[in-house]
Parts: sequence; structure tokens; C-alpha cells
Amino acid sequence: MLKRRSFLSGGLAALLPFAPLRAEGHRRIAAVDWAAAESLLALGVAPLAVADTGYYNQRMPQALPAQTLDIGPFWEINLELLDRLRPDLVFIGAPSLFMTPRLREIAPVEVVEEMIGEGSYGRAGTILRQCGRAAGLPGGTAEAVLASVERQMDALAARIDRTRPVCILLPDQSGSRAMVYGNGSMPGSVIDRLDLVNAWKGPTNASGFIQVGFEALMALEDAIFMQMEIPTLAPQTERVLADSQLWQRLPAVRQGRVNRLGQFYPFGGCLSTLHLAAALTAAVPDRSGEGTP
Repeated sequence: MLKRRSFLSGGLAALLPFAPLRAEGHRRIAAVDWAAAESLLALGVAPLAVADTGYYNQRMPQALPAQTLDIGPFWEINLELLDRLRPDLVFIGAPSLFMTPRLREIAPVEVVEEMIGEGSYGRAGTILRQCGRAAGLPGGTAEAVLASVERQMDALAARIDRTRPVCILLPDQSGSRAMVYGNGSMPGSVIDRLDLVNAWKGPTNASGFIQVGFEALMALEDAIFMQMEIPTLAPQTERVLADSQLWQRLPAVRQGRVNRLGQFYPFGGCLSTLHLAAALTAAVPDRSGEGTP
């Protein structure tokens, strides 16, 4: 069975076509949006600056290069620092659209593609190509990375026994509710790509996720839970779940089928999709009978 640690130390590194280039050697691109920052890394381009680099490095599977500067959180970008850096382009996502007029006073702004209709797994490829064009890279660079993603996804999918469905969820701090990811979300799309069954068949919003009470998860009797963790909230979450009688009564919890999913961002790019695929492969029993029961 392919273990997550060995995949993340080898698989993600192998995905990068070359060592990250210094921003000075190519277009100087700042990324408020993390999926864009991650996509630039996958292309071998070091972002000039990224929003909240410390928290990015806690949550994302591939750390930023040391030369990438922190320009503050996405809702309160350090405009003075960004102005001094003089980027050639700034990538933003939908949550930062309100800052567009101010950012455009500093540099051209490009909004990261949403492509909701094609699903989030397709969105990762769209963003990768978008970042490749923005960085001025040859068109084949993004396609080579995507081909590597596909090969590694195929290898991971070949190892998985599909006996049990999978539920990817993020418990909140109430001890009674969780965000669940279904069809149309990036986690849901990775489940589909591995030809696994998503245990959550209920409704979702337009982005493919929904918040539900733990009682809605009671019917998922055979599911393996992939519990997402937010680093800054993990200790508190652990405490409230330990005290939650409803959580402790869930079949997956009672039977020890809960796997922690750290360093994961459900709106990330192709590196995040591979990270999730590797974590699922490590959590789901493989065809030799190893892994989670």
C-alpha cells in the first residue's frame, strides 16, 4: 500500500517540473488566491508574494519558497508593501473581488477561474493553464504537469479496494455539526477520479458542500470518514468532539474508521488534489487487505 508520507515526499516533488524559479527571472506575480499560488509552484514558478504565507504553509501540502513574501490576509492585503514590490500581475479569487479597484492601482489584476460547471477537479487544471499563460511559460509546461497528475492519479486509483464509501467532512466547533463535501466540490471530484463512492448523497450548495448536523451522518454506517483539520482550530475541535456524545455514537467513529486529513485546503489546485488522493489511498483498504478496516 502506498503510504501518505512516502507519496508526499516523493510524489509532489516529482510533480514539479523543475525547481521553483526566482520571481526576478520571470514575470513577478503576486497571488492573493491560494489555488493560484499553488499552481504557480506546480509550474516551477516562485510567486513574488502570497497572502498569509505562514498560514498557507500550515494548510497547503507544498511549502512556499523562502523568497516568497507575505502580503497579509486576503481580506486585508498590505497594499503599501505590494506597491513597493511592483508585481507585474496579481491573482485574486472571488472572496477578494471587493479589493479589485485598489489592487488595480498597483498592478493588473486577474481573477482565478471558477469553472463551477466543470467541477473542481477540472477547475484545478483550468487554473494551472491560466497561471502558465500569466507566467509566460510555454504551453506545454502546464500540459506536462497535468499529464503527471493523471499518471499519479491512475497509480493511486489502481491500489484502492472500493468496498467502503468515503465521507470527507470538517467538524465545526459546536460539537454537533460538520461541513460535508459532495458532488461538485474538489474533494468530491477527487473521490470520483479514484472511482470511489462518496458516502454523502444528500443536498449541497452550488460549490458542492453543505453544513449538516451529526445526526445526518448516522445513516453512513459503512463509510470511512476523512476528517479535515484546520491547524489553528485542531486542539479545540479535538476537545469538543471528545465531549460530543452524538459524534461518539456515529458508526465510523465507534468502529475506528476516522482518518485525519491535515495540510489540506478544499479550494486548492492540482497539488491539493494529489495530496487528497494520496491521503484517501492511505486510508482506504488496498487490494491486499491492508489499511483501515
